[in-house]
Amino acid sequence: MIGQPYPPLDTRKEIVFIRHAESQANLDGVWNGRTDGGLSPAGEASLEVLGRRLSTWEFDAVVSSPLSRAVRTAESFSDEVVVDEAFIEIDLGRWEGMALEEVQSKHGERLKQALSTRTIRMGETGETLEEAGQRAIAAVDRLFEQMGDDERVAVVTHGGFMQSVLHRHLAGDGRRIHAFTSNTGITRIIHQFGRPRLASFNDTGHMGPRSELVQRHVQGGEPVLTLIRHGQTRANLERRWQGQGDWGLDELGHRQADLLGEWYGRHQTVYTSPLQRATATAERVAMNGVIPVDDLMELNMGEWEGLTTEEILEKWPEDMETIYANGVDLPRGGTGESWSQLTIRFAAAVDALEHRGDGLTVAVAHGGAIRSYVSSLTNTGDSHSESLYTHPNTSVTHIAMTGRGPEILDFAVAAHLESLP
Repeated sequence: MIGQPYPPLDTRKEIVFIRHAESQANLDGVWNGRTDGGLSPAGEASLEVLGRRLSTWEFDAVVSSPLSRAVRTAESFSDEVVVDEAFIEIDLGRWEGMALEEVQSKHGERLKQALSTRTIRMGETGETLEEAGQRAIAAVDRLFEQMGDDERVAVVTHGGFMQSVLHRHLAGDGRRIHAFTSNTGITRIIHQFGRPRLASFNDTGHMGPRSELVQRHVQGGEPVLTLIRHGQTRANLERRWQGQGDWGLDELGHRQADLLGEWYGRHQTVYTSPLQRATATAERVAMNGVIPVDDLMELNMGEWEGLTTEEILEKWPEDMETIYANGVDLPRGGTGESWSQLTIRFAAAVDALEHRGDGLTVAVAHGGAIRSYVSSLTNTGDSHSESLYTHPNTSVTHIAMTGRGPEILDFAVAAHLESLP
């Protein structure tokens, strides 16, 4: 049935993952694993900031790993915490309590094999990464099955557990292409259209607009690319497929862009799609004007541009089913681009930007285009970046351009919008 891949847009379930605040073991640089231990003084202090932010979020339940560093973090924003063993940290075996440098010097070859094959036990007696991954995905899928429509559940867990969860959405091809989740980092997964999709990753917006990770890369001389989605348009509000149609910001879109500028500040080098919704957003974060780049434009949707999903389904039901149910990457709207053409075009545009080694390179673009780039760094095999959820207008994504290749530091951070009614 053509309707099955397209359930009502307001029917969804959401899990909000939060990594625990900094533990004393994190501060000491040792691997905690399942060894219990308290938070560091900085970790305790960060709970006030995290709790203040999450106090405005509505959760149907708050679940925590049984380890005290997770429970303590969960209690910073909820009086009712359900402890669930399923969300405990990976078992690191005999490596627990050791620093990474010590593991590398004493067990370096085994560590390499454990990471590359995913089938060798961590610390000889711990879990394999494959086992940890299966356990984590089973826990996530089971929780989604237990949740009702439109419910939101918070889960406080651990960095290693989050690695396993993220492997489904951001798996690299022979290397990790995303940062390790930061302490108090928020990652949201939304179940909609019959599958889980990554809605945000490693959001530490409660600690400021540029995370410690971003600052570390910049201070180390590695360029960091900031990708920003434009503010809201009337087409967004009416759920029309904009493509390369030149819609301007609506009243809320202008307010979103203003809040973005106040939160993120102004920057010397700001590139933008030439479409006015992107240009108007870019001007809020630009210090010396903006630089239009044609290939930062959104997917060309051909005859579908300006139409709603319902209108497209009514006129082109076979094409919609072929593309979105069967995963065949046809040109959109007959005369538009395929997703792979967008991916190639946008990635080439990003590569051609002059990336600053002494600061941030900012590019304002579009939801589909940004998702196509992030997805292109993974080996998920998506036909249209379906592992990623459409991120909010004016949300911010940071990519470190390292010597090993691009590394996703965070995705779809929009803390500045939480002040809106």
